[in-house]
Amino acid sequence: MPKFPRIVALIGFFGLTAYGLWLRGEISDARWLALLGGAWLLLVVAFRPHLPAQTPRFNRTVIRAAFLVASVFAILSIQLIRIQILQRDATVNRSASAANGEMIANPRLQREELRVKRGRVFDRNGIILADTVRDGDFWRRVYPEPESAYVIGYYSPLLYGSDGLENEFNGPLSGQAANNPVIRWTNGVLHRPQQGIDLHLTLDATLQRVAHELLASRPGSVVLLDVHTGEVLVLASNPNYSPNMLFTLSPEEREKAVNYWQTLIDDPSRPLVLRATDGLFTPGSTFKLVTAATVIDTGIAVPDDIYLDDGSLDVNGRIIVENNRPDPSIDEWTLREAVAWSLNIVFAQVGLQIGPELMREYGDRFGFGSSVPFDLPVARSQLSNEGDFLNAPVALAETAFGQGELLATPIHLAAIAASFVNGGVLMRPYLVDTFAAQDGRVTRRADPEVWLRPVAAETAEQVAAMMVNAVENGYAQGAHIGGLVVGGKTGTAELGDGDPHALFIGFVGAPEPRYAIAVVLEEGGSGPNQALVIGREVLMAAMLREP
Repeated sequence: MPKFPRIVALIGFFGLTAYGLWLRGEISDARWLALLGGAWLLLVVAFRPHLPAQTPRFNRTVIRAAFLVASVFAILSIQLIRIQILQRDATVNRSASAANGEMIANPRLQREELRVKRGRVFDRNGIILADTVRDGDFWRRVYPEPESAYVIGYYSPLLYGSDGLENEFNGPLSGQAANNPVIRWTNGVLHRPQQGIDLHLTLDATLQRVAHELLASRPGSVVLLDVHTGEVLVLASNPNYSPNMLFTLSPEEREKAVNYWQTLIDDPSRPLVLRATDGLFTPGSTFKLVTAATVIDTGIAVPDDIYLDDGSLDVNGRIIVENNRPDPSIDEWTLREAVAWSLNIVFAQVGLQIGPELMREYGDRFGFGSSVPFDLPVARSQLSNEGDFLNAPVALAETAFGQGELLATPIHLAAIAASFVNGGVLMRPYLVDTFAAQDGRVTRRADPEVWLRPVAAETAEQVAAMMVNAVENGYAQGAHIGGLVVGGKTGTAELGDGDPHALFIGFVGAPEPRYAIAVVLEEGGSGPNQALVIGREVLMAAMLREP
């Protein structure tokens, strides 16, 4: 065979194997084996022995068989390298959960984990949120800030494994990733314990405490973002739990942890659910901002367009009643006024103007139907349960003013609010700012990232102006803060049975917009909007902490 095809085959062999080994855990076993099979064929082409014609048939057969066996051994060696070296950590750390929530894992490894000085977790100002302290031969995980502890998650290697940031960033925290690979390899060879990497968060522990003081014992959530970067300063959820109660070293601690875990599992308020990211709520009238942005961005309407709202609207036999008009003697309202006074009938008409296809398109543009990309798992927001739901005019009208089958997480609502004062750009929210070695050396820093661009900057500016008008002249007047520019929108999510949820989303600036917020109070009532009060106080506290 000519040399050129052999050289190409050899380059292809090394390229395929290097690519597969570089992907490590990102490639499935089936794809890896298929790739390895292709590499073997290239290897055979590259090194297939060329035998003189006079070579006896028996010798020819033996040589070719030996070559095939050698090539198979070469491929098996590559597979062993992948399993024993590149996948070593995944194999050693393999675990599963029992029916009662306890972790089933390598018991030796579980004890070894306790010999690792796990990385600490700090807030944006250097306050320790999770620490590791010596306790005899082992290291104990402690969480000194109760209002922030559950955001970090729990670390319970002898019982329940880990959750939250403790799970999502276990590699860096345990010293298995994000630090010097040579040091990791040396520690592994010499059987020395690894030393974890510290995480520095964007979270502000002081503002987190403020949010919890305002929530008090009420179930709900508060999320505060930097509008330009997506940094998360507050990620508050009620009820929650204490991860200190789930860490165990002694039999006595184990018994207490098992009992505490059972109370968490049995609690109908579901304290293990981080409502800020995993809670799905009907957004109510806060969704009217998305509807307004859609109708403006498509050129169907402008803020000064006038709509008839005389107190009721018949949509295919369904009578929608208006309860929000501040003056029942007035029947004509602009889109701007409809945002300020949260007029359902106006937005029902706007939804019918938009139509189901554009509503679905802009729902996708704003991230409905997707999970917010974040450092913690986030539940998927939705525009509807079924794709054809919005084809029904009643469903379309109700969705337009924030009911229907809409569901959204608080962190998603905060990101939407931020987009209106960030040129129509939804930033990817993030919580982990930097990785740092325990000597303070930064090994990785997060960069702000764009998630979505749902509307033009001009559209976003008009919606932001309507939010400011709602605070200055509408139902959101309670959010006003003297000397600052505040925009906002209240919401009430009807649940059928029980009191409705109360919501508020908004932003604050001086005058340049700085922070955006989403507040959800579960069954917060339809009276004075307490979510708005909480939002105002958190926004003001955030601005007071500005240098």
